[in-house]
Amino acid sequence: MVRVITSQAGPPAIESDADVAAAIGPMLDTVRAHPATAVVVACFSDPGLDELRSGSEAPAFGIAESALHRALELGDRVGVISSVEASLPRHGRYWEKLGVQDRVVADIPLGLGVLELDTEEAFGKALRAGRDLVSSGAEVVVLGCTGMTRMQARLESALGIPVIDPCLAAVEDARRTIAEEMA
Repeated sequence: MVRVITSQAGPPAIESDADVAAAIGPMLDTVRAHPATAVVVACFSDPGLDELRSGSEAPAFGIAESALHRALELGDRVGVISSVEASLPRHGRYWEKLGVQDRVVADIPLGLGVLELDTEEAFGKALRAGRDLVSSGAEVVVLGCTGMTRMQARLESALGIPVIDPCLAAVEDARRTIAEEMA
């Protein structure tokens, strides 16, 4: 069973480095208040993931990390569609930390805030970004925000290449880890 629990004390959306910093403490408090077999951090910046891993017995997964690993299982070159331009430097630092920077062809922001991503305008921008990524050599596209989840199937159909929903990738990693631990 998957339970989705949102940290009520954190920022309503995570778009800037300040939002990332402000999200970590409340997210850690939320995890402590809701013990789980595994934890998925459902923000593409994976805020607090290192802290969770060092301070919790439950395995912890970040959606960006899981999505990139899943994408690289499917292709050599990955493109990312992000929400806002302010996230790009943070993502770039994270790609370096994960050692995947040379395999990310581009990270294209839509110029829309996290809370604006469930619209036809957002889908149209994501489709254009996806086409640009394919033209740049991407063999797989990763959605760089939880708010893009509903676009996955339509984008994959329109682009003709795999499009990774980062939340599903992280939940699958959590399920696989739990199953391996129980075996």
